[in-house]
Amino acid sequence: MKRLTVLMTVLLFLSACGNGDNRYNFSGSSKNWDMFYVVNVSNGDSEEKNGTIKFTGSGEAPETINYKIATSSGGSEGIGITLEDAVGKTGNGYCSGCAVIQKDEEIEVQITWNGQTENFVLTNKN
Repeated sequence: MKRLTVLMTVLLFLSACGNGDNRYNFSGSSKNWDMFYVVNVSNGDSEEKNGTIKFTGSGEAPETINYKIATSSGGSEGIGITLEDAVGKTGNGYCSGCAVIQKDEEIEVQITWNGQTENFVLTNKN
């Protein structure tokens, strides 16, 4: 029974891949930050996205940051995001029946911490 469940799960996953599902791996860097942003687009009008922001600057990482992400389909922001081991998460976002991020899009990012601000662009690495 366990094998049947695993087989059905794999078949369901593989069948979903044929429905126009795409996974985009965006990334970019600035002087003090690296960011990785994964976007899963399904059926052309649904997306799930999440990101990781890593402090790469010299000295001690800040305790918290603010970020803004701007895309052609909208944007998101986080205020007071706590960094653990110099890494913060943008959280998961999901929409259905929406405009979605395109694979060739450039995503604008702004990170603010301790009175400093850096802007950079994420591009798809697929």
